[in-house]
Amino acid sequence: MKKNPRLIGDMHVKAVQQALQQYIKKEPVAYYPVTVSRTVNFIINLFPNIESVISKFDTNNSNHAKDLILCIDKNKKVSINLFLIKKGGKIQPKNPGAKSFFSKYFLSNPLQEMFNRIFEKEYQDYLKKLVSLKLGKHYIKDKRELKRLVLKYFPKFTDEINPHRETFLYGLREACFNLLTEFFNKKSEGFFYAYNIFFMTKDVNIVTSYGKTENDVYVEQFNPGSPQFSDIQIYKSGKHTVGIKFGEVALTLRFKFESNPISSIKLAASYDKFPNESQKESINRLTIQKMLALFNSHQYEKNPNSSNSIGKCHEAITYYYFLKEFPNVAQVEPDECVELLRKYYSLVKTDVLEKLFRSTSTLVPVIKERLRQKYNTFKLESIELIPDSYIYDRLNTGDLQLILLVDKEYIVENISLKALAKRTNKITTKNPGIGTILGPTYFNVGSMESVVNEIKVKFLIGELSHTESLEIISSELGVKLRNATQDQLKMGIENLLGKAMMVVTFYDENISYCKEHSKIEDEVIVHVKTPTAIQNTLAWNNGLETISLRVKFSRGHNHGWSSIKLTSEYQLK
Repeated sequence: MKKNPRLIGDMHVKAVQQALQQYIKKEPVAYYPVTVSRTVNFIINLFPNIESVISKFDTNNSNHAKDLILCIDKNKKVSINLFLIKKGGKIQPKNPGAKSFFSKYFLSNPLQEMFNRIFEKEYQDYLKKLVSLKLGKHYIKDKRELKRLVLKYFPKFTDEINPHRETFLYGLREACFNLLTEFFNKKSEGFFYAYNIFFMTKDVNIVTSYGKTENDVYVEQFNPGSPQFSDIQIYKSGKHTVGIKFGEVALTLRFKFESNPISSIKLAASYDKFPNESQKESINRLTIQKMLALFNSHQYEKNPNSSNSIGKCHEAITYYYFLKEFPNVAQVEPDECVELLRKYYSLVKTDVLEKLFRSTSTLVPVIKERLRQKYNTFKLESIELIPDSYIYDRLNTGDLQLILLVDKEYIVENISLKALAKRTNKITTKNPGIGTILGPTYFNVGSMESVVNEIKVKFLIGELSHTESLEIISSELGVKLRNATQDQLKMGIENLLGKAMMVVTFYDENISYCKEHSKIEDEVIVHVKTPTAIQNTLAWNNGLETISLRVKFSRGHNHGWSSIKLTSEYQLK
Protein backbone atom coordinates (compact mmCIF):
# COMPACT_ATOMS: atom_id res chain seq x y z
CA MET A 1 0.00 0.00 0.00
CA LYS A 2 1.27 3.47 -0.91
CA LYS A 3 2.38 5.47 2.14
CA ASN A 4 0.54 8.65 3.01
CA PRO A 5 2.80 11.69 2.26
CA ARG A 6 1.41 13.47 5.33
CA LEU A 7 2.35 10.49 7.53
CA ILE A 8 5.86 10.33 6.02
CA GLY A 9 6.32 14.05 6.69
CA ASP A 10 5.13 13.71 10.29
CA MET A 11 7.53 10.81 10.93
CA HIS A 12 10.37 12.93 9.52
CA VAL A 13 9.53 15.80 11.91
CA LYS A 14 9.45 13.45 14.92
CA ALA A 15 12.74 11.79 13.97
CA VAL A 16 14.51 15.14 13.39
CA GLN A 17 13.28 16.40 16.79
CA GLN A 18 14.54 13.27 18.55
CA ALA A 19 17.93 13.47 16.82
CA LEU A 20 18.28 17.17 17.73
CA GLN A 21 17.46 16.37 21.34
CA GLN A 22 20.25 13.77 21.32
CA TYR A 23 22.63 16.32 19.80
CA ILE A 24 21.77 18.75 22.64
CA LYS A 25 22.64 15.94 25.09
CA LYS A 26 25.90 15.39 23.12
CA GLU A 27 24.77 11.91 22.07
CA PRO A 28 25.48 10.51 18.55
CA VAL A 29 22.87 10.81 15.76
CA ALA A 30 24.68 8.82 13.04
CA TYR A 31 22.45 5.72 13.38
CA TYR A 32 19.36 7.68 12.19
CA PRO A 33 18.36 7.40 8.52
CA VAL A 34 20.55 9.53 6.23
CA THR A 35 17.60 11.84 5.49
CA VAL A 36 17.36 12.61 9.22
CA SER A 37 21.07 12.80 10.07
CA ARG A 38 21.86 15.14 7.17
CA THR A 39 18.87 17.34 7.99
CA VAL A 40 20.07 17.57 11.59
CA ASN A 41 23.62 18.41 10.50
CA PHE A 42 22.27 21.12 8.20
CA ILE A 43 20.27 22.66 11.08
CA ILE A 44 23.26 22.43 13.45
CA ASN A 45 25.45 24.27 10.93
CA LEU A 46 22.89 27.07 10.78
CA PHE A 47 22.25 27.17 14.52
CA PRO A 48 25.07 25.55 16.54
CA ASN A 49 23.85 26.86 19.93
CA ILE A 50 20.50 25.07 20.23
CA GLU A 51 19.32 24.76 23.84
CA SER A 52 16.01 22.97 23.30
CA VAL A 53 13.61 21.93 20.53
CA ILE A 54 9.81 21.71 20.44
CA SER A 55 7.86 19.99 17.67
CA LYS A 56 4.31 20.69 16.50
CA PHE A 57 3.27 17.46 18.24
CA ASP A 58 4.10 19.06 21.58
CA THR A 59 1.40 21.71 21.00
CA ASN A 60 -2.38 21.59 21.40
CA ASN A 61 -3.02 21.92 17.65
CA SER A 62 -0.36 20.34 15.46
CA ASN A 63 -2.21 21.33 12.24
CA HIS A 64 -1.57 25.03 12.89
CA ALA A 65 1.89 24.90 14.51
CA LYS A 66 5.36 25.13 12.97
CA ASP A 67 7.15 21.80 12.53
CA LEU A 68 9.92 22.75 14.96
CA ILE A 69 10.69 25.64 17.29
CA LEU A 70 14.37 25.97 18.20
CA CYS A 71 15.25 27.78 21.42
CA ILE A 72 18.62 29.49 21.01
CA ASP A 73 20.53 31.59 23.57
CA LYS A 74 17.61 31.53 26.04
CA ASN A 75 15.49 34.35 24.54
CA LYS A 76 15.67 33.65 20.81
CA LYS A 77 13.25 31.30 19.06
CA VAL A 78 13.48 30.12 15.44
CA SER A 79 10.56 28.58 13.51
CA ILE A 80 11.51 25.67 11.25
CA ASN A 81 9.43 24.10 8.46
CA LEU A 82 10.66 20.69 7.30
CA PHE A 83 9.98 19.22 3.85
CA LEU A 84 10.87 15.68 2.77
CA ILE A 85 10.45 15.07 -0.97
CA LYS A 86 11.65 12.74 -3.70
CA LYS A 87 14.27 14.25 -5.98
CA GLY A 88 12.51 16.18 -8.72
CA GLY A 89 9.41 16.65 -6.55
CA LYS A 90 7.93 19.93 -5.31
CA ILE A 91 7.43 21.08 -1.76
CA GLN A 92 3.78 21.40 -0.83
CA PRO A 93 2.58 24.45 1.11
CA LYS A 94 -0.64 24.35 3.09
CA ASN A 95 -3.76 24.41 0.93
CA PRO A 96 -5.90 27.53 1.35
CA GLY A 97 -9.70 27.40 1.41
CA ALA A 98 -11.39 28.44 -1.84
CA LYS A 99 -13.94 30.63 -0.05
CA SER A 100 -11.48 32.36 2.28
CA PHE A 101 -8.11 32.72 0.52
CA PHE A 102 -8.64 36.28 -0.78
CA SER A 103 -9.51 37.60 2.67
CA LYS A 104 -6.99 35.48 4.60
CA TYR A 105 -3.95 35.72 2.33
CA PHE A 106 -4.54 38.91 0.30
CA LEU A 107 -6.32 40.84 3.08
CA SER A 108 -9.22 41.75 0.77
CA ASN A 109 -12.74 41.10 2.03
CA PRO A 110 -14.35 42.83 -1.02
CA LEU A 111 -12.46 40.54 -3.39
CA GLN A 112 -13.48 37.50 -1.33
CA GLU A 113 -17.14 38.55 -1.35
CA MET A 114 -17.08 38.97 -5.14
CA PHE A 115 -15.45 35.57 -5.62
CA ASN A 116 -17.90 33.88 -3.26
CA ARG A 117 -20.89 35.35 -5.13
CA ILE A 118 -19.49 33.98 -8.40
CA PHE A 119 -18.72 30.67 -6.70
CA GLU A 120 -22.30 30.24 -5.44
CA LYS A 121 -23.79 31.03 -8.86
CA GLU A 122 -21.42 28.71 -10.71
CA TYR A 123 -21.93 25.93 -8.13
CA GLN A 124 -25.72 26.22 -8.36
CA ASP A 125 -25.53 25.99 -12.16
CA TYR A 126 -23.23 22.97 -11.89
CA LEU A 127 -25.66 21.12 -9.58
CA LYS A 128 -28.66 21.98 -11.78
CA LYS A 129 -26.94 20.64 -14.89
CA LEU A 130 -26.09 17.35 -13.20
CA VAL A 131 -29.66 16.88 -12.00
CA SER A 132 -31.01 17.73 -15.48
CA LEU A 133 -29.00 14.82 -16.90
CA LYS A 134 -31.41 12.49 -15.06
CA LEU A 135 -34.62 14.53 -14.76
CA GLY A 136 -34.48 16.63 -17.93
CA LYS A 137 -35.72 20.18 -17.63
CA HIS A 138 -36.54 21.00 -14.00
CA TYR A 139 -37.13 23.96 -11.69
CA ILE A 140 -35.37 22.79 -8.53
CA LYS A 141 -33.46 25.67 -6.91
CA ASP A 142 -32.86 24.55 -3.34
CA LYS A 143 -29.14 23.78 -3.02
CA ARG A 144 -29.63 21.13 -0.35
CA GLU A 145 -32.15 19.26 -2.50
CA LEU A 146 -29.93 19.57 -5.58
CA LYS A 147 -26.97 18.12 -3.67
CA ARG A 148 -29.12 15.27 -2.37
CA LEU A 149 -30.19 14.36 -5.91
CA VAL A 150 -26.67 14.66 -7.32
CA LEU A 151 -25.32 12.31 -4.66
CA LYS A 152 -28.19 9.90 -5.33
CA TYR A 153 -27.62 9.80 -9.12
CA PHE A 154 -23.84 10.34 -9.16
CA PRO A 155 -22.09 9.08 -6.01
CA LYS A 156 -18.79 9.46 -7.85
CA PHE A 157 -17.46 11.23 -10.93
CA THR A 158 -18.17 9.51 -14.25
CA ASP A 159 -17.44 10.18 -17.91
CA GLU A 160 -21.00 11.50 -18.20
CA ILE A 161 -20.57 14.28 -15.65
CA ASN A 162 -16.82 14.99 -15.95
CA PRO A 163 -17.37 17.68 -18.65
CA HIS A 164 -19.58 19.60 -16.18
CA ARG A 165 -16.90 19.29 -13.51
CA GLU A 166 -14.31 20.64 -15.97
CA THR A 167 -16.52 23.61 -16.91
CA PHE A 168 -17.25 24.46 -13.27
CA LEU A 169 -13.60 24.35 -12.17
CA TYR A 170 -12.55 26.28 -15.28
CA GLY A 171 -15.10 28.97 -14.39
CA LEU A 172 -13.71 29.27 -10.86
CA ARG A 173 -10.19 29.59 -12.22
CA GLU A 174 -11.30 32.31 -14.67
CA ALA A 175 -13.05 34.24 -11.89
CA CYS A 176 -9.97 33.94 -9.67
CA PHE A 177 -7.64 35.09 -12.45
CA ASN A 178 -9.82 38.09 -13.36
CA LEU A 179 -10.06 39.21 -9.72
CA LEU A 180 -6.32 38.76 -9.16
CA THR A 181 -5.45 40.83 -12.23
CA GLU A 182 -7.84 43.59 -11.12
CA PHE A 183 -6.15 43.48 -7.70
CA PHE A 184 -2.73 43.58 -9.37
CA ASN A 185 -3.68 46.54 -11.57
CA LYS A 186 -4.48 48.51 -8.40
CA LYS A 187 -0.93 47.79 -7.15
CA SER A 188 -2.29 46.33 -3.92
CA GLU A 189 0.12 45.63 -1.07
CA GLY A 190 -1.95 42.52 -0.32
CA PHE A 191 0.28 40.64 -2.78
CA PHE A 192 3.27 41.05 -0.45
CA TYR A 193 1.30 39.80 2.54
CA ALA A 194 0.27 36.74 0.50
CA TYR A 195 3.88 36.27 -0.59
CA ASN A 196 5.16 36.27 2.99
CA ILE A 197 2.52 33.76 4.10
CA PHE A 198 2.71 31.40 1.13
CA PHE A 199 6.51 31.43 0.92
CA MET A 200 6.98 31.31 4.70
CA THR A 201 9.52 34.16 4.63
CA LYS A 202 9.52 34.57 8.42
CA ASP A 203 10.50 30.92 8.96
CA VAL A 204 13.51 28.79 8.13
CA ASN A 205 12.45 26.28 5.47
CA ILE A 206 14.62 23.17 5.10
CA VAL A 207 14.05 20.83 2.17
CA THR A 208 15.48 17.30 2.22
CA SER A 209 15.45 15.51 -1.15
CA TYR A 210 16.11 11.79 -1.46
CA GLY A 211 16.86 9.60 -4.47
CA LYS A 212 16.83 5.87 -5.13
CA THR A 213 19.86 4.97 -3.02
CA GLU A 214 20.32 5.45 0.72
CA ASN A 215 23.08 8.05 0.41
CA ASP A 216 21.43 9.98 -2.43
CA VAL A 217 20.23 12.74 -0.11
CA TYR A 218 20.50 16.50 -0.51
CA VAL A 219 19.49 19.16 2.02
CA GLU A 220 18.97 22.83 1.17
CA GLN A 221 17.22 25.93 2.45
CA PHE A 222 14.20 27.27 0.58
CA ASN A 223 14.52 31.06 0.64
CA PRO A 224 13.00 32.87 -2.36
CA GLY A 225 14.02 36.32 -1.10
CA SER A 226 12.03 39.56 -1.16
CA PRO A 227 10.58 40.60 -4.55
CA GLN A 228 9.68 44.06 -5.85
CA PHE A 229 6.16 44.69 -7.15
CA SER A 230 7.62 44.76 -10.66
CA ASP A 231 8.68 41.11 -10.11
CA ILE A 232 5.07 39.95 -9.70
CA GLN A 233 3.24 38.28 -12.58
CA ILE A 234 -0.20 36.65 -12.75
CA TYR A 235 -0.65 33.75 -15.14
CA LYS A 236 -2.84 30.76 -15.96
CA SER A 237 -1.79 27.15 -16.37
CA GLY A 238 -3.92 24.32 -17.74
CA LYS A 239 -7.68 24.55 -17.21
CA HIS A 240 -7.96 24.78 -13.41
CA THR A 241 -4.82 26.58 -12.21
CA VAL A 242 -3.85 30.19 -11.61
CA GLY A 243 -0.25 31.12 -10.86
CA ILE A 244 1.45 34.04 -9.15
CA LYS A 245 5.10 34.54 -10.06
CA PHE A 246 7.28 36.34 -7.54
CA GLY A 247 10.68 36.93 -9.12
CA GLU A 248 12.20 33.52 -9.85
CA VAL A 249 9.63 31.42 -7.98
CA ALA A 250 5.93 30.90 -8.53
CA LEU A 251 2.95 29.73 -6.51
CA THR A 252 0.18 27.82 -8.27
CA LEU A 253 -3.38 27.44 -6.98
CA ARG A 254 -5.37 24.60 -8.56
CA PHE A 255 -9.13 24.26 -8.02
CA LYS A 256 -10.30 20.71 -7.36
CA PHE A 257 -13.04 18.68 -5.69
CA GLU A 258 -11.99 17.02 -2.46
CA SER A 259 -13.61 13.73 -3.49
CA ASN A 260 -17.14 13.12 -4.84
CA PRO A 261 -19.34 15.43 -7.00
CA ILE A 262 -20.78 17.34 -4.00
CA SER A 263 -17.64 17.42 -1.85
CA SER A 264 -16.02 20.72 -0.90
CA ILE A 265 -13.89 22.64 -3.39
CA LYS A 266 -10.24 22.88 -2.43
CA LEU A 267 -7.32 24.95 -3.65
CA ALA A 268 -4.22 22.78 -4.06
CA ALA A 269 -1.20 25.03 -3.59
CA SER A 270 2.26 24.17 -4.87
CA TYR A 271 5.49 25.88 -5.80
CA ASP A 272 6.55 26.03 -9.40
CA LYS A 273 9.39 27.27 -11.56
CA PHE A 274 8.19 29.77 -14.13
CA PRO A 275 9.52 28.95 -17.64
CA ASN A 276 12.00 31.49 -19.00
CA GLU A 277 11.84 32.99 -22.50
CA SER A 278 13.99 30.30 -24.14
CA GLN A 279 11.93 27.50 -22.54
CA LYS A 280 8.69 29.05 -23.81
CA GLU A 281 10.19 29.38 -27.28
CA SER A 282 11.20 25.71 -27.21
CA ILE A 283 7.68 24.64 -26.19
CA ASN A 284 6.18 26.75 -28.99
CA ARG A 285 8.58 25.40 -31.62
CA LEU A 286 7.50 21.85 -30.76
CA THR A 287 3.83 22.82 -31.04
CA ILE A 288 4.45 24.40 -34.47
CA GLN A 289 6.24 21.23 -35.63
CA LYS A 290 3.33 19.06 -34.48
CA MET A 291 0.85 21.28 -36.34
CA LEU A 292 2.87 21.05 -39.57
CA ALA A 293 3.15 17.28 -39.18
CA LEU A 294 -0.65 17.04 -38.96
CA PHE A 295 -1.12 19.14 -42.11
CA ASN A 296 1.34 16.96 -44.00
CA SER A 297 -0.55 13.79 -43.00
CA HIS A 298 -4.07 15.11 -43.75
CA GLN A 299 -6.63 12.73 -45.25
CA TYR A 300 -10.23 13.77 -45.82
CA GLU A 301 -13.00 11.60 -44.33
CA LYS A 302 -16.55 12.41 -45.37
CA ASN A 303 -18.87 12.79 -42.37
CA PRO A 304 -22.40 14.27 -42.16
CA ASN A 305 -21.61 15.78 -38.72
CA SER A 306 -18.98 18.25 -39.90
CA SER A 307 -20.85 21.56 -39.75
CA ASN A 308 -18.41 23.30 -37.38
CA SER A 309 -15.20 21.59 -38.51
CA ILE A 310 -13.99 24.52 -40.65
CA GLY A 311 -14.53 26.93 -37.75
CA LYS A 312 -12.66 24.67 -35.31
CA CYS A 313 -9.73 24.22 -37.70
CA HIS A 314 -9.67 28.00 -38.16
CA GLU A 315 -9.31 28.44 -34.38
CA ALA A 316 -6.42 25.97 -34.24
CA ILE A 317 -4.66 27.54 -37.24
CA THR A 318 -5.09 31.04 -35.78
CA TYR A 319 -3.41 29.82 -32.59
CA TYR A 320 -0.59 28.36 -34.72
CA TYR A 321 0.05 31.69 -36.46
CA PHE A 322 0.10 33.50 -33.12
CA LEU A 323 2.88 31.15 -31.96
CA LYS A 324 4.84 31.96 -35.12
CA GLU A 325 4.33 35.72 -34.72
CA PHE A 326 4.99 35.75 -30.94
CA PRO A 327 7.53 32.93 -30.39
CA ASN A 328 7.89 33.52 -26.62
CA VAL A 329 4.19 33.81 -25.75
CA ALA A 330 3.09 31.45 -22.96
CA GLN A 331 0.60 28.72 -23.90
CA VAL A 332 -1.90 28.32 -21.06
CA GLU A 333 -2.53 24.74 -22.22
CA PRO A 334 0.44 23.59 -24.36
CA ASP A 335 -0.50 21.88 -27.63
CA GLU A 336 -4.24 22.52 -27.30
CA CYS A 337 -4.28 23.77 -30.91
CA VAL A 338 -2.74 20.44 -31.97
CA GLU A 339 -5.48 18.46 -30.22
CA LEU A 340 -8.20 20.69 -31.70
CA LEU A 341 -6.85 20.34 -35.23
CA ARG A 342 -6.42 16.57 -34.84
CA LYS A 343 -10.07 16.26 -33.80
CA TYR A 344 -11.56 18.16 -36.76
CA TYR A 345 -9.16 18.43 -39.70
CA SER A 346 -10.02 15.10 -41.32
CA LEU A 347 -13.61 16.40 -41.71
CA VAL A 348 -12.45 19.25 -43.98
CA LYS A 349 -11.71 18.72 -47.66
CA THR A 350 -8.03 18.99 -48.57
CA ASP A 351 -8.42 21.99 -50.91
CA VAL A 352 -10.53 23.86 -48.31
CA LEU A 353 -8.01 23.11 -45.54
CA GLU A 354 -5.17 24.39 -47.73
CA LYS A 355 -7.05 27.62 -48.47
CA LEU A 356 -7.94 28.00 -44.81
CA PHE A 357 -4.32 27.50 -43.75
CA ARG A 358 -3.03 29.99 -46.31
CA SER A 359 -5.68 32.67 -45.73
CA THR A 360 -5.51 32.54 -41.92
CA SER A 361 -1.95 33.87 -42.19
CA THR A 362 -3.58 37.27 -42.89
CA LEU A 363 -5.40 37.24 -39.55
CA VAL A 364 -2.67 37.88 -36.96
CA PRO A 365 -1.36 41.06 -38.67
CA VAL A 366 -4.93 42.42 -38.68
CA ILE A 367 -5.33 41.75 -34.94
CA LYS A 368 -1.88 43.19 -34.18
CA GLU A 369 -2.78 46.39 -35.98
CA ARG A 370 -6.07 46.70 -34.10
CA LEU A 371 -4.32 46.14 -30.77
CA ARG A 372 -1.72 48.79 -31.66
CA GLN A 373 -4.52 51.23 -32.46
CA LYS A 374 -6.10 50.53 -29.06
CA TYR A 375 -3.03 50.37 -26.82
CA ASN A 376 -0.11 51.79 -28.83
CA THR A 377 2.34 49.32 -27.25
CA PHE A 378 1.56 45.99 -25.60
CA LYS A 379 3.18 42.70 -24.63
CA LEU A 380 1.37 39.46 -25.37
CA GLU A 381 1.72 37.37 -22.21
CA SER A 382 -0.37 34.27 -22.99
CA ILE A 383 -2.74 32.63 -25.44
CA GLU A 384 -5.61 30.22 -24.77
CA LEU A 385 -8.50 28.59 -26.61
CA ILE A 386 -11.75 29.18 -24.72
CA PRO A 387 -13.75 25.94 -24.14
CA ASP A 388 -17.07 25.74 -26.00
CA SER A 389 -19.00 24.90 -22.84
CA TYR A 390 -17.73 27.89 -20.86
CA ILE A 391 -19.95 30.99 -20.79
CA TYR A 392 -19.32 33.41 -17.94
CA ASP A 393 -20.46 36.59 -19.69
CA ARG A 394 -22.94 35.90 -22.49
CA LEU A 395 -22.08 39.26 -24.05
CA ASN A 396 -18.33 38.64 -24.10
CA THR A 397 -18.00 35.15 -25.55
CA GLY A 398 -14.96 34.40 -27.70
CA ASP A 399 -12.94 31.55 -29.15
CA LEU A 400 -9.45 32.78 -28.36
CA GLN A 401 -8.22 34.68 -25.29
CA LEU A 402 -5.14 36.88 -25.24
CA ILE A 403 -3.66 38.21 -22.00
CA LEU A 404 -1.86 41.51 -22.63
CA LEU A 405 0.39 43.63 -20.46
CA VAL A 406 -0.22 47.31 -21.23
CA ASP A 407 1.48 50.03 -19.16
CA LYS A 408 2.18 47.45 -16.42
CA GLU A 409 -1.50 46.43 -16.23
CA TYR A 410 -3.20 43.21 -17.34
CA ILE A 411 -5.85 43.38 -20.06
CA VAL A 412 -7.91 40.40 -21.29
CA GLU A 413 -8.89 40.37 -24.97
CA ASN A 414 -11.46 37.79 -26.04
CA ILE A 415 -11.55 37.29 -29.80
CA SER A 416 -14.46 35.81 -31.70
CA LEU A 417 -13.16 33.96 -34.78
CA LYS A 418 -15.19 33.35 -37.92
CA ALA A 419 -14.24 31.55 -41.16
CA LEU A 420 -16.37 32.14 -44.27
CA ALA A 421 -15.76 31.36 -47.92
CA LYS A 422 -16.83 34.76 -49.28
CA ARG A 423 -17.69 38.25 -48.04
CA THR A 424 -21.30 37.82 -49.15
CA ASN A 425 -21.89 35.19 -46.46
CA LYS A 426 -23.63 36.11 -43.21
CA ILE A 427 -21.90 35.74 -39.85
CA THR A 428 -23.66 33.91 -37.03
CA THR A 429 -23.17 35.89 -33.81
CA LYS A 430 -25.41 34.28 -31.16
CA ASN A 431 -28.07 31.57 -30.86
CA PRO A 432 -30.36 32.92 -28.10
CA GLY A 433 -33.46 31.10 -26.93
CA ILE A 434 -36.85 32.62 -27.62
CA GLY A 435 -37.27 32.99 -23.84
CA THR A 436 -34.28 35.32 -23.50
CA ILE A 437 -34.32 37.41 -26.69
CA LEU A 438 -36.79 40.02 -25.39
CA GLY A 439 -35.53 39.86 -21.78
CA PRO A 440 -32.82 41.94 -20.08
CA THR A 441 -29.95 39.92 -21.63
CA TYR A 442 -30.77 41.35 -25.07
CA PHE A 443 -33.61 43.79 -25.94
CA ASN A 444 -35.40 44.14 -22.57
CA VAL A 445 -38.85 44.73 -24.12
CA GLY A 446 -40.92 41.99 -22.49
CA SER A 447 -41.48 38.30 -23.09
CA MET A 448 -42.57 35.84 -25.78
CA GLU A 449 -43.65 33.22 -23.21
CA SER A 450 -47.44 33.58 -23.58
CA VAL A 451 -47.22 33.60 -27.39
CA VAL A 452 -45.01 30.50 -27.51
CA ASN A 453 -47.21 28.62 -25.00
CA GLU A 454 -50.33 29.35 -27.05
CA ILE A 455 -48.67 28.22 -30.29
CA LYS A 456 -47.38 25.07 -28.58
CA VAL A 457 -50.88 24.06 -27.49
CA LYS A 458 -52.24 24.52 -31.04
CA PHE A 459 -49.33 22.57 -32.47
CA LEU A 460 -49.81 19.65 -30.06
CA ILE A 461 -53.51 19.31 -30.94
CA GLY A 462 -52.71 19.43 -34.65
CA GLU A 463 -54.04 22.91 -35.52
CA LEU A 464 -50.63 24.19 -36.61
CA SER A 465 -47.72 22.63 -38.49
CA HIS A 466 -44.03 23.20 -37.75
CA THR A 467 -43.76 25.85 -40.45
CA GLU A 468 -46.96 27.66 -39.43
CA SER A 469 -45.82 27.71 -35.79
CA LEU A 470 -42.48 29.29 -36.69
CA GLU A 471 -44.10 31.86 -38.98
CA ILE A 472 -46.55 33.03 -36.29
CA ILE A 473 -43.84 33.22 -33.60
CA SER A 474 -41.55 35.14 -35.97
CA SER A 475 -44.33 37.58 -36.85
CA GLU A 476 -45.17 38.23 -33.19
CA LEU A 477 -41.49 38.76 -32.41
CA GLY A 478 -41.21 41.21 -35.30
CA VAL A 479 -44.16 43.24 -34.03
CA LYS A 480 -42.71 43.45 -30.52
CA LEU A 481 -39.37 44.60 -31.92
CA ARG A 482 -41.06 47.19 -34.15
CA ASN A 483 -42.79 48.61 -31.07
CA ALA A 484 -39.53 48.80 -29.11
CA THR A 485 -37.76 52.12 -28.52
CA GLN A 486 -34.60 53.05 -30.39
CA ASP A 487 -32.58 52.69 -27.18
CA GLN A 488 -33.93 49.17 -26.67
CA LEU A 489 -33.18 48.19 -30.28
CA LYS A 490 -29.63 49.57 -30.12
CA MET A 491 -28.98 47.82 -26.82
CA GLY A 492 -30.31 44.52 -28.20
CA ILE A 493 -28.17 44.71 -31.33
CA GLU A 494 -25.04 45.59 -29.32
CA ASN A 495 -25.74 42.64 -27.00
CA LEU A 496 -26.22 40.26 -29.93
CA LEU A 497 -22.95 41.40 -31.49
CA GLY A 498 -21.18 41.08 -28.13
CA LYS A 499 -18.16 42.78 -26.58
CA ALA A 500 -15.47 40.54 -28.04
CA MET A 501 -13.38 41.64 -31.01
CA MET A 502 -14.68 39.80 -34.09
CA VAL A 503 -12.19 38.64 -36.74
CA VAL A 504 -13.37 37.02 -39.96
CA THR A 505 -11.22 35.14 -42.46
CA PHE A 506 -12.67 34.85 -45.98
CA TYR A 507 -10.71 31.83 -47.09
CA ASP A 508 -11.72 31.87 -50.79
CA GLU A 509 -10.50 35.48 -50.99
CA ASN A 510 -7.36 35.10 -48.83
CA ILE A 511 -8.12 38.06 -46.56
CA SER A 512 -9.10 38.67 -42.92
CA TYR A 513 -11.24 41.44 -41.50
CA CYS A 514 -11.35 42.73 -37.91
CA LYS A 515 -14.28 44.57 -36.34
CA GLU A 516 -15.07 45.79 -32.85
CA HIS A 517 -18.68 46.79 -32.69
CA SER A 518 -19.06 50.38 -31.57
CA LYS A 519 -22.09 52.13 -30.12
CA ILE A 520 -24.88 52.55 -32.70
CA GLU A 521 -25.61 56.23 -33.24
CA ASP A 522 -28.08 56.35 -36.16
CA GLU A 523 -31.64 55.00 -36.49
CA VAL A 524 -32.40 51.26 -36.42
CA ILE A 525 -35.08 50.09 -38.87
CA VAL A 526 -37.09 46.91 -38.15
CA HIS A 527 -38.13 44.86 -41.19
CA VAL A 528 -40.78 42.35 -40.06
CA LYS A 529 -40.89 38.92 -41.78
CA THR A 530 -37.89 39.86 -43.93
CA PRO A 531 -36.26 38.30 -45.92
CA THR A 532 -38.48 35.28 -45.20
CA ALA A 533 -41.60 34.59 -43.13
CA ILE A 534 -39.50 33.13 -40.29
CA GLN A 535 -37.02 36.02 -40.14
CA ASN A 536 -36.96 39.62 -38.89
CA THR A 537 -34.18 41.98 -39.90
CA LEU A 538 -32.77 44.99 -38.07
CA ALA A 539 -30.83 47.47 -40.23
CA TRP A 540 -28.69 50.49 -39.33
CA ASN A 541 -25.76 52.52 -40.72
CA ASN A 542 -27.95 53.44 -43.71
CA GLY A 543 -28.69 49.77 -44.30
CA LEU A 544 -25.03 48.78 -44.61
CA GLU A 545 -25.18 46.70 -41.41
CA THR A 546 -27.97 44.23 -40.64
CA ILE A 547 -28.84 41.52 -38.14
CA SER A 548 -31.34 38.87 -39.16
CA LEU A 549 -33.16 36.86 -36.45
CA ARG A 550 -34.30 33.49 -37.79
CA VAL A 551 -36.72 31.41 -35.70
CA LYS A 552 -36.19 27.64 -35.60
CA PHE A 553 -36.89 24.52 -33.56
CA SER A 554 -33.93 23.22 -31.61
CA ARG A 555 -34.54 19.68 -32.92
CA GLY A 556 -35.77 18.17 -36.19
CA HIS A 557 -39.41 17.67 -37.29
CA ASN A 558 -39.42 14.02 -36.28
CA HIS A 559 -39.02 15.08 -32.61
CA GLY A 560 -42.32 16.96 -32.63
CA TRP A 561 -42.31 20.12 -30.54
CA SER A 562 -38.90 21.18 -29.22
CA SER A 563 -37.64 24.41 -27.70
CA ILE A 564 -37.60 27.49 -29.93
CA LYS A 565 -34.22 29.02 -30.75
CA LEU A 566 -33.07 31.99 -32.79
CA THR A 567 -30.11 32.27 -35.11
CA SER A 568 -28.66 35.78 -35.16
CA GLU A 569 -26.83 36.53 -38.43
CA TYR A 570 -24.81 39.70 -38.98
CA GLN A 571 -23.93 41.12 -42.39
CA LEU A 572 -21.79 44.10 -43.39
CA LYS A 573 -22.52 45.13 -46.98
